[in-house]
Formats: sequence, structure tokens, C-alpha cells
Amino acid sequence: MLHWNARRRKGKVMMSQQKLIPQLCSVVCTTYNQAEFCERSLQSIFDQDYRNIEIVVIDDGSTDDNVAALERALARSPFPYRLITQENTANIAVNINRALAAATGEYLCLLSLDDLLLPDCLSTRIRLLEANPDKMFVANTCNIEIDKTDSVTNDRYLAPMHGLEFRTAADLLEHEYTHIGTFYVQGGVFRRAIFDAVGGYDEDMTGDDLIIRTKIFRYMVDRPSLGFSLLDKPGFAYRKHGNNIHRDTFRQLKTVLEWRNRYFPERPLPEAFRGWSFLFFSQCLASRDKTKLEHAFSYSKELKELFQDYRSTWKYRRRAVKNYIRRIFGVTAKY
Repeated sequence: MLHWNARRRKGKVMMSQQKLIPQLCSVVCTTYNQAEFCERSLQSIFDQDYRNIEIVVIDDGSTDDNVAALERALARSPFPYRLITQENTANIAVNINRALAAATGEYLCLLSLDDLLLPDCLSTRIRLLEANPDKMFVANTCNIEIDKTDSVTNDRYLAPMHGLEFRTAADLLEHEYTHIGTFYVQGGVFRRAIFDAVGGYDEDMTGDDLIIRTKIFRYMVDRPSLGFSLLDKPGFAYRKHGNNIHRDTFRQLKTVLEWRNRYFPERPLPEAFRGWSFLFFSQCLASRDKTKLEHAFSYSKELKELFQDYRSTWKYRRRAVKNYIRRIFGVTAKY
């Protein structure tokens, strides 16, 4: 049971060089200002019916009582654990790589400490990996959604890939590109070897799940003997609340632009990106946030060009008429 502090460093954190322990599953947890939820999240790990587990937690310089809550919960852990504390990096990729460097399990499961693992998450997935040495991961095509009180708000949230058939990693990679997503990395179990093979997360990019999935799929495309399994069964409960990082639309747009430029430079932006950008424009106009729009345009010429397309849409013209009426008559138009 270890607790250490990681100083902020430049450059990439190397993957662990220590010998991995067979059948051990490292549950790697990232957390920042999640004192309200982290004890419940850790309890969901303690309650797993698979018992060969180690827990690695990295706290990214929380300013609430998160570290105290972590220490309180981990003190009753039935499994060995490592708690890493550090100054804030605001870089999820760096944090996950640091936690991975401290992990020693043959298998990996990632969890943000505002979400919950379902009780049989690890056992069902590790059983498949044990029986099929060629499989690199077992992931879910659906999950559960919960609110701040752990109440289920959606008992079957379907991933974009749900109901479709994927025979090869090339199929997954193409779906990843066209839909900008396949499955949540959380709730899946991966062989540690595949993370090491692709070099972990890209620390100079804002994305996490999108990037690591793409790297894994590309690696597997070049090695057709490597397989995977997709389960129509939730592995974790995703908590929706006001601080979810995926509510930041511009961050998502930036991630996709970086991802396309690095991994699909020869291809145009996916059509799904157009819809995301229109949502962002609508949000900026609704809040009259001209600064955010200008920042987006300075960041990407493609976003500026898409805004011109957005201005020609019915929704934009309708908003413009409403604003004109408001300015002239001092009233809100009703439609």
C-alpha cells in the first residue's frame, strides 16, 4: 500500500518496465475535485466479484477534500493500492500514463472516480480474455447512466456502434473515423501489452479515449491475428453532472481536429464534426460569447469556414430575426 507524490515533469512518462503479474487486473483511476463521488466509485471496485485486483489512483492536484476522501476510502480497501498525488497538470493523458507506469497487472481497466463499475464488470471480461489469448480487449456497446445520487437515469445508453457487426479492427477504425467514437474505454478490460505496444496516451493532445482507441485499432489493423470482443452488456455506470469534461464542446472540437490531423491527415473532417461545430456556434450565439467564437476561428480555419455554412442555415436566420426584433422593439420574439 503506497502513497507518493509525482512532481510535474516535461516529456512523456514511460510505460512501466517492471514484470507484469499474470491475471492481476490493475484498475487505474483518474480523479480531480471529485470528493463528492470518489468514495462511492472506489467502493464499486471493492465490490467486484473478481478478486485479483490492484488499484492505482492519481489525483491531479485537487483543491477540494478529494485526497482526504481517497485516503479514507482506500484505508478500507481489500486490495493493494497506490495513491499518487501531484500538482495540477490539467492533462488527462499525462495523468493516465503516470498511473499506468505504476501498474503491474496483466489486465487494465480504467475508471474516472465519479463513475461506478458494475459488480461483474471485471470477471465477465477477464474470463473472455483468459479463454482467448489472441483477444486484446473486451469492451461494451452500452452502459448505464446515473445522476449525482446514483439514481439510474438511463439503464441502457447505446454507443454509436451498438447493433452493428464488427469483424475486424479495420471495421472499428472506420467507424471511429466516421462517427468520431465507438465505445467507452471505461468499463472495458484491456491487455496491458496493447497499451505498451502503442506507447500509451498522446500527452500533447487534449483527447483521451478517442486517441487511445485509434492507436489500438491502427496497431491491430497491421496485425490481423489480434482480436477483440464487444459485449451487449453494460460494464459501468456513467455519472452525468455539471462538471463532466465532455460538456465542453470546444474542447471536443479541438480534440477532433488534432486527432484528424495526426491520424487521418489525408481525409476530410467527418460529417459528424459539422453537427458538433453547429452546436458550438449555436451555444456561443445563445450566450452572446463573441470571444469564444473568435478564439475558435483563430484556432482553426476550418471552423471559420464551417461558421459561414452555419450562417446560411434556417436556425441561424431565425435567431438573427429574433435578435433584430429584440433590438428594435425591446421585446422577445415568440415563435
